Amino acid sequence: MIKQISVTFGSKDILDKIAAKYPDRNLALFSPSDNATGLQLVDYSGKESIFATPVVYNVVSHTGIDDWNHYIDYVEVTPDAQRRKVLNATVSNFMTDIKHPEGMYSAYYMTSAENSDKKVLLTLWKDKYSFLQWKNNNSDNFMAFDKFKDDFSVNYHNSGYERVEK
Repeated sequence: MIKQISVTFGSKDILDKIAAKYPDRNLALFSPSDNATGLQLVDYSGKESIFATPVVYNVVSHTGIDDWNHYIDYVEVTPDAQRRKVLNATVSNFMTDIKHPEGMYSAYYMTSAENSDKKVLLTLWKDKYSFLQWKNNNSDNFMAFDKFKDDFSVNYHNSGYERVEK
């Protein structure tokens, strides 16, 4: 399992130059979907970041088989200590369940390198539609998006990205 994922944002020209400079790295370029902003270059090599201004996530757990060629989604929350315990236990159950949601390839549970209280669930999907089906299915969706989204005490943020063709 990789230990970290790093991300940077910028214009297509700049991000393409970075990708060309590091052909040996596992890099994927994504464009925003809906509420996300800015192109994003993801380094999923697990190595120390090559980016000048990276957003670095430390991987806590991983499930599934990665496919970085389609749609990815981030859910970031910064819950209080009590809610972190509940979230960690719930995510642990989700990550060890062998039955993944329809269309999901894999999931990463991470913490922000800058703030270990910030919890991040990164999921990789066949397409945006598969993610939305899961998001809107309350019986299958342990993240309870609406509950987190409406609770200002958890500092909720959700963003999705679609892979840019090479």
